[in-house]
Amino acid sequence: MNPANLISPLQSDALASEVERQLKDETGAVIAAAERDARAIIAQARSTARRRVHEAIQVMRREGSRRVARANAQLETEQRARAQRLATQAVGDALLLLREELDARWRDPRNRRQWTDAVARRCVRRLRPGAWRIEHPPDWSEPEQRDFLATIGERDGVAISFKADSGVKSGLRIKAEQAVFDATPQGLLADGRTIAATILDDLEQE
Repeated sequence: MNPANLISPLQSDALASEVERQLKDETGAVIAAAERDARAIIAQARSTARRRVHEAIQVMRREGSRRVARANAQLETEQRARAQRLATQAVGDALLLLREELDARWRDPRNRRQWTDAVARRCVRRLRPGAWRIEHPPDWSEPEQRDFLATIGERDGVAISFKADSGVKSGLRIKAEQAVFDATPQGLLADGRTIAATILDDLEQE
């Protein structure tokens, strides 16, 4: 007897349907699992990508901050150097103008008298008695020299002599023993650091 004859057509159809259903279920489960895996992989990939992008942005920000800091430091250095150059030029120009102004004051008789009177009073206060030699411009007249002596007055132990010096264009230079009181423009402007500081302070206030 043929075993196939034992299975009716209805049973055969039912069996085929069951097999087909099982295949669909298994296929659906496989597809669902694959989709879950795909979503998990995509989510992990996105997370990894976001993390890397965030890290890259942080690196770029740090590098940008370093570049900005370097640029600011370089800018500050250049600004300080420029300020120093301008200050040096300003001091040089101011010293030249001061020298010209002192020479101009010496050429004016009234200002020259004030100058020499101030020098005479300073000599009395600062110089010890002894031989005082007054070095002066060649065009400083004898009447002016007598006025200088009158301002000093009678001083015990003081012997004053005058010596014209072609190297002195303005002002007076007094030599007494080991002391020298230089009231020429060169002497008055000799303390360049203090004068420069005063000039810069005046410029800042302006």
